[in-house]
Amino acid sequence: MNDTNDNPINFASIDPTADPAEFDGRVAAISALAATERAARRVRLNPVLQVASWRRPMLAAAALVAVVSATILIQIQVPQPTPQIETDGIAEAVGVPQQLAQWIWNDSLPSTADLYVAFEQ
Repeated sequence: MNDTNDNPINFASIDPTADPAEFDGRVAAISALAATERAARRVRLNPVLQVASWRRPMLAAAALVAVVSATILIQIQVPQPTPQIETDGIAEAVGVPQQLAQWIWNDSLPSTADLYVAFEQ
């Protein structure tokens, strides 16, 4: 943008170096705060201390995973295998596979893979 006014803006009122003593005091205060933070970071960057500081969060996470896993394992009900039912050979005599006769007798629906295996035998 072209400024039609050729008078430059005077930034002297916001110049931080206008009072050198005050500016040096601010720089010294910031440097002191930064020095303590740098020293704290040097201590934190020690790999042994950093891994040791993870101990509690990792134990808490492991305990949480164990509780959730135990809860899920307790709630899962494992289906019991159905006992083999004797069909007296009648189903096989008419050409019905044994497994298919079991499903009919138990009134259960087989999966597609179970049907495929039963008819391949």
